[in-house]
Amino acid sequence: MARRKYTDIVMDSAHASGSGPSFPIRNIGILAHIDAGKTSITERVLHVAGVREQAGNVDEGTTATDYLSVERQHGITIKTAAVRFLHKGVRFHLLDTPGHVDFSAEVDRVLRVLDGAVIVLCAVSGVQVRTGFIASGCRAHHIPRIYFINKMDRRGADFFGALQEIAGELGEPVLPLQIPTFEDYLWNGIADLVEMCWYPASLDRTEARSAAESDIADAPETRALPIEKAPLTEESRRLIAEYREKLLDRASMYDDNLMEKIVDGKAVSSGEIRAALRAPIHRQELAPALCGSSFSDISSALLLDATIDYLPDPLVRGCPPAKDVKSAKEVRLKAESGAPFSAYIFKTVLSADLNALAWIRVWSGTIREGMKVMAMPAKKLTHIQHLYGINGAEIEPVQDAAAGEIVGARLSYMEAGGTLCEPGLQIVYESFKNPEPLVSIAVEPASQQELSKLRDALKRFSLEDVSLLIDEEKETGRITISGQGELHLDIVLERLQKEYGLRVRAGNPQVPKVERLKKSVRFGDEFVGDFGGEKLSVALRVSLENQKDKDENSLLLASGIRMSLNYETSIRRAMETVLAVGPTGGWPVIGVKAVIESFVPPWSTDKRAETAVEAAASSILRRAVSLAGSFVLVPIVQISVEVPDTWFGAALATLQARGARIESVEDAGGIKSIIAYAPMENLFGYATSLRSLTEGRGIYQAKFDHYGSALEY
Repeated sequence: MARRKYTDIVMDSAHASGSGPSFPIRNIGILAHIDAGKTSITERVLHVAGVREQAGNVDEGTTATDYLSVERQHGITIKTAAVRFLHKGVRFHLLDTPGHVDFSAEVDRVLRVLDGAVIVLCAVSGVQVRTGFIASGCRAHHIPRIYFINKMDRRGADFFGALQEIAGELGEPVLPLQIPTFEDYLWNGIADLVEMCWYPASLDRTEARSAAESDIADAPETRALPIEKAPLTEESRRLIAEYREKLLDRASMYDDNLMEKIVDGKAVSSGEIRAALRAPIHRQELAPALCGSSFSDISSALLLDATIDYLPDPLVRGCPPAKDVKSAKEVRLKAESGAPFSAYIFKTVLSADLNALAWIRVWSGTIREGMKVMAMPAKKLTHIQHLYGINGAEIEPVQDAAAGEIVGARLSYMEAGGTLCEPGLQIVYESFKNPEPLVSIAVEPASQQELSKLRDALKRFSLEDVSLLIDEEKETGRITISGQGELHLDIVLERLQKEYGLRVRAGNPQVPKVERLKKSVRFGDEFVGDFGGEKLSVALRVSLENQKDKDENSLLLASGIRMSLNYETSIRRAMETVLAVGPTGGWPVIGVKAVIESFVPPWSTDKRAETAVEAAASSILRRAVSLAGSFVLVPIVQISVEVPDTWFGAALATLQARGARIESVEDAGGIKSIIAYAPMENLFGYATSLRSLTEGRGIYQAKFDHYGSALEY
C-alpha cells in the first residue's frame, strides 16, 4: 500500500475529533560532524516510521532531505532540510542540518528553534572538531540532547571510547542507555539497559512491513515497523550488570521513590526509570547515549522511541524570552495555542515555483491563512497568504499551525531572523548574527545577455543562505560573492551551472583582511568649514588605542564631556567611515578604542551643525589613524584533516608545505585526525589536493579562529 500523506492523516484525525489536530510534538535536529552519517540516520528514521518504503542512500543520491543535485553529487548536506510525520501518535518536525563547517550558519539558525537534538558520532572517529562546536551550540541554546554513536558495524568501532570522549572532551554528563553486543568481533545487537532485553541488529523486515502497512488506514499511530526483541541471556546480564547499576544509581539521584525501591531490593520497572530520567535530561543534567548503525532498522527505531521518551514537547519546554520594544522589558509568552500569537522566521527559501517561503517556528498562539500580523523589528503589517507543511523538496498546504509547530509561510513581507506577532504585541525574539565572510571571488557572466539571469540566481541563493554576501559595484558592475570557505563558493558556482545553465568566469579567491593600530595616539584640532553659506567651526581632541583582545571598535566620552545624542551619533558615523578603510592596505581597522577628550561644538544648533560635527570628526579621526599607523592581519583558520593511516605522512607533509602549524594528531581505528592552524590564503585548492592525494578518502574542514600575522606561519 502506498504511504498516505501527512496532511491526509491530520485531516482524518481532525474530522474524527471535531476540532483541529492535537498531537504531542517533537522538534528535533539531527546534528553531526561531516560524514558521521546523520543524513543516513534521517533516512532510516523515515523508513522505520513508515514514511518511506525504502530508506534513501546518500551514495546513490536517493535521500529525501539531500534533494539538491549538488548535494547528491557530493554526498554532503548543503542546506537544512525539514520533514514532518506522525509516529506513535507524536507529530515530528525533523531538521537535517549540514555537517561541513562552511555551512555552519545553517546550524546556528536551526538551533534557535529546536526543542531537542540528536548528535550523531562515528563509532570509529569518536568526537570530532564539529562535534564540539555542535555540543557547545546546544548548551548555549539550552537544548536537551541524545548522543547516537553510529557505525557500530564498522571495523574499529569503539562505543566505550566514544563515551569517554563525550564525557572528557565535551564535558557532557553522558549516560549510556544501551550497550552494543558482538559475536566474533562483529556487531550483532543492542542490549537495552532500561528494558533489560536484547535487540538483534539485523532482521528480515518483509513480513513486518506488510503487517504494518495493512493497519495504516485505521491507526496512523501504528504505522511504524514493529521491533522484535529477545530476553537477555545470563551471560549478557553479567556483562552489562555494571552499566545497569550505574544507570540505576544515576536515575535514583533524581527520584526518591526509585531510590527507596532500589535500597529495599525491590524490582523497578522501565517506566519508572524513564520517568526519573526525563526531568534531568530536559534540564541538561544528563545526556543519554544510544548506539547502532544507519543501516539498521532496529537501532533507528529505538532512537526514534527515545526522542519520544526523553526529549521535551514544546509545551513543556516553553517560549524563549522576547523583548517588548515599547517597554524594553523581557516578556515570556505561554507556549499554548490560545496565547497571543508569536513566531520566529529562522530561514527563508524559494519553493519549487520560485516563490519566497519563510520557515517559521510558532512559539505561541495559532497562525492561520488570511491573518494579518506584525513583522518585527521592521514594524510592518504583513499578510499570511498561505501556510505549508515542509517535507524535503515538497510542501503540503495546511490551514493553520499552533504553538510548537514548524511550518512554511508565504508572507507579503519577510526577513530571516525576524519575529512575527499580533499587531498590538510588538515583541522581538533574539535574532542571529551573520558570520563575517572568509573568502570572496569576483564573478562575471560569459556574455552580457546573461547578466540579469546571474543577478537573479545570486539573489535567490543569498535569500536562502544568509552567510552568502553579494556585492555589485555601481561604477564598474563588478560582482563579488563572499562566503565561509572555498567549498561554500565552489558550490555556488556549481549550482549556477547546474540549476541555471550559467557558465560564469570566476577570479582567484581572495581573503578579507583587517588592520590594527600600531601605537596609541592623541590628536586634536579645530575644523572650520562652509556649510550652507555659513562658516562653522568644531574643536575636537581624541585618543586612539588598540584593544588587542577585542575586534569591536568602541567610542567613549571622557569624564566631564557632555554632548547631545545627535552630535555623538554624528561622531560615531564618522568613525565607522574612517575605520572602514585602513591606512596601510585599505582594509577595515578593528579593535580601536576612541575616547573624546575635549569637544567644542559649533555655535549653530540646526542640521548644519550635525553635518559640521561629522565632517570635523571625519577629518580629525582620519589624521589620528594615520599618525597611529597600522599593520595588516590575515584570517587564521583551524584545520581539521582526517585521513586513513596509509596517507597520513603525505597529508602531514602537504599541510606543512602550506605553512600550517600542527597542533595535535590523534589515532582512531586506522584514521589519523590532524588539527592545525594556518593562514586561510595558504589553503586555496587544498581540498582538491587532499581528495586527489587520498583517492577521495580524506576529509578537510577549516574554521575561522582569529586574525593574525601571516609571518608567524
